[in-house]
Amino acid sequence: MTRYLLTLLLMISGMPLVDTQAAEESARVTFDDHVKPILQQKCFACHNPDKKSADLDLTTYANLMQGGASGTVIEPSDSSASYLYELVTHTTEPYMPPESPKIPDEMIEVLRKWIDGGVLENSGSKAKESDRKKYDLALAAPSTERPEVAPVPARLSLQPVVHTTDRTAVDALATSPWAPLVAVSGQRQVLLYDTDSLELCGVLPFPEGTPRVLKFSRNGSLLLAGGGVAGASGRVVVWEIRSGERIIEIGDELDEVLAADISSDQTLIALAGPQRVVRVYATETGQLVYEIRKHTDWVTALAFSPDSVLLATGDRNGGLFVWEGWTGREYLTLKGHGAGITAVSWRTDSNLLASSSEDATIRLWEMENGGQVKNWSAHGGGAMKVEFTRDGRLFSCGRDRVAKLWDQNGGQQVAYETFSDLALEATFCDETGRAISGDWTGEIRIWNATDGARLGKLSMNAPRLEDRIVEAKRSLATRQNEHMPLEKDYHAAQAASDKARANWVAIQQQGAAAKQSIEAAVTARDASKQRVTLLATELRNTKKQVENLKVSVPLLKEAAVKAEAAATQLADDVDLVAAAATIKLKATANEQRLADVSQAVSEKLTLLEKVTSDLKSAEKTIVESTATQAEAEQEQQRLMPLAKAAEDVANAAKQEMEKSSNLVAQAEQQVTRWTNELEFTKTLDHLKTKRIEARTVLSQEKQRLGQLEFAAHQAAAVLNDAKTQLTTWQSDLFALKEKYTTALATLQSSQQAESEAALAAKVAEEKRTRLQQIVNKVAETLAKSEEALVIDKDDPSLVAMSTSLRDLVAEKNREWAAAQVDWKAKTKTHQAAIAKVAMDDQASQQTLSLQRPLENKIADQLALLATLAASHEQATNAVQRQTPLVTQAANRLESIGDSIAIAQGIKPAQ
Repeated sequence: MTRYLLTLLLMISGMPLVDTQAAEESARVTFDDHVKPILQQKCFACHNPDKKSADLDLTTYANLMQGGASGTVIEPSDSSASYLYELVTHTTEPYMPPESPKIPDEMIEVLRKWIDGGVLENSGSKAKESDRKKYDLALAAPSTERPEVAPVPARLSLQPVVHTTDRTAVDALATSPWAPLVAVSGQRQVLLYDTDSLELCGVLPFPEGTPRVLKFSRNGSLLLAGGGVAGASGRVVVWEIRSGERIIEIGDELDEVLAADISSDQTLIALAGPQRVVRVYATETGQLVYEIRKHTDWVTALAFSPDSVLLATGDRNGGLFVWEGWTGREYLTLKGHGAGITAVSWRTDSNLLASSSEDATIRLWEMENGGQVKNWSAHGGGAMKVEFTRDGRLFSCGRDRVAKLWDQNGGQQVAYETFSDLALEATFCDETGRAISGDWTGEIRIWNATDGARLGKLSMNAPRLEDRIVEAKRSLATRQNEHMPLEKDYHAAQAASDKARANWVAIQQQGAAAKQSIEAAVTARDASKQRVTLLATELRNTKKQVENLKVSVPLLKEAAVKAEAAATQLADDVDLVAAAATIKLKATANEQRLADVSQAVSEKLTLLEKVTSDLKSAEKTIVESTATQAEAEQEQQRLMPLAKAAEDVANAAKQEMEKSSNLVAQAEQQVTRWTNELEFTKTLDHLKTKRIEARTVLSQEKQRLGQLEFAAHQAAAVLNDAKTQLTTWQSDLFALKEKYTTALATLQSSQQAESEAALAAKVAEEKRTRLQQIVNKVAETLAKSEEALVIDKDDPSLVAMSTSLRDLVAEKNREWAAAQVDWKAKTKTHQAAIAKVAMDDQASQQTLSLQRPLENKIADQLALLATLAASHEQATNAVQRQTPLVTQAANRLESIGDSIAIAQGIKPAQ
């Protein structure tokens, strides 16, 4: 049992497991206590200070963490990415230990727990977290086609890491293959610009130093930067373009990285620099895949072919090579340049490689045999950069201070305006047809590639947001101060224009009113004329009716009187009476009609007088309104140019004011924009800080869970060991009991044999004694017979008796001797049986004596098992309690990630 298990047993038996901190302390797997004994047993023979196989010494914690010839072998908190763990689990060759089976699983588990627990050196150490972020970037096939969605940044921080008043040489430029995006190297940062609007759209921090090389992945989704601090350190960093997240950090160079690229299938990253070594790493694990050590000077340029099959590298000594991309085996040596290689670039079909050199030339190489297809003198003094465009042309720049566009035959298509100093970097935006180049002074120009018209400049030294806000507010104040008098002038001019127009409108309205009055008066006059004529006719007709009625009424009245008198005289004449009544009614009706018509004549006379008066009034109104209209038209003619002039002045003032208003609005928008950008940056920084904190919490919770899982695992192991021990002791006890039963049976058999042997010995002894007595008696008789024979030696009967007695003595002696032998044998057998009984009795007693301590041990072990089972249950419960905390921390981290994505516009707000 290991010292750790003993410690755990003591801990479990000596204190309650509810003391979580103590349990965690006991569960901490450390190098000194747990890992070193394994390495000492399995690895020290080949990896020690005297025999550093693969330049790896495992005898000390510091040397183990430093790694060997293959780089670091331990990734803290990530066993799956640790090279040493891959070797001992036989998931990566060369298998370790060499030519041997895997080390025991329990040892592998200790190594895993140690790595995932933060590679603690001793019990007082703090857990470490891996600096490497691993992403599965590998594509199913090299990606060189246009993606469905253009890979452009979401909302990124525009706050520069560094802003200085001085400019330095442009170190690196790169354009996205499928988006209007250019990356610009700056001090400890990379700036992203939109090649359409020339607006800054993101700042990517590069705290490692100065980026010396920038490369977009072939699908445009990633941006790679390599650089560092000259003579001190170098590294390659990869960002995901949309989110601006740093997803890979590769390399740990002792000098800055000058050349780097990522394969189009995104499985490999190559880097190189002043150390003259090309190193190629796997993106999935960050492990070194292979090295190229053929260059004799600084490696200044490298690039994977678009299909990832080949890797081209060039150095400061003019060495230019092509290697197999996935293996690093040499494929071609391209000889021709007479000075250092400054850049290499592949045509999109991977069949043609372009190289530029300090020897002033650009050369094209075919990849079947490495033949030189074309070369031309491109830039006097040295060609500093060359890049294939998507359509197969080449864009370059050089020490002649000029950027140029070429066809594949070396024919110059466009030479862009000359820089004031050496042109160092050139890149071509295929999406917008923009040519971009930068020089030694830090000036970066962007041109229309076709006609060479300069479209603007890009800055590698963007101002801080606080300074942008100050400048925007200053500009706003200036615009507002300029706007105030313009607004005042506009309002004055508008008031004058409004007054002039009001006067003109009033006169216009007066003329219109006069015109309307004329029209109404003419209408009234015409209506009055028609009415007068109609009334005159009606009056004549009515007067005629009056005259006729004045004649007929007296006659009818007279006739009625006479008829009434006749009817009175001839009362019986019914017809006469009726006729008299009819005449009377007619006379009365005509009399009433005469009155009515007379009244109508009077009314029509009155109405005719009124209509005649209205006619005269309308005719007068026509005359007066016609005069008023003429005067108004004359006044309109006078006021119209005055109103137009005032309106023109107001419009001009309005245009100036609106221009100024637009400038003020633009200035306000700039203030708002940069204020919002600063707030966004603060929010984003806050969220990223919270994400770092959440990652730390998650790591701590995972480490705590790992420790608790390890404690539970060890508690289970101790419990299982105790159960195994109990089973062993129980088996031993059962065997002892069976042995004791067997011993008792053997003892009883021995005792039975001893009794039988004792009886046999007693019988033999009795026979021997009896024969001895017979022999003695017969001998005595023989002696007497011999004495008698001496007296009478010739007595035949005495002779015969002596002879017979002599024979009898001899026979009895023989019988006694046999009985003696038999007695001795049976006595010996009896003694052996007695010894066997004693031995079997001792054996049975000894077996019996072993049972009691074993029974006591079993009883103690059963009690310990109860304790261990409780401890294991508590450890398991602790794991179960911790698991939701890990989930909670993971959810918190995911939630913060979602908040960042929402803030950046990558995900919609819920």
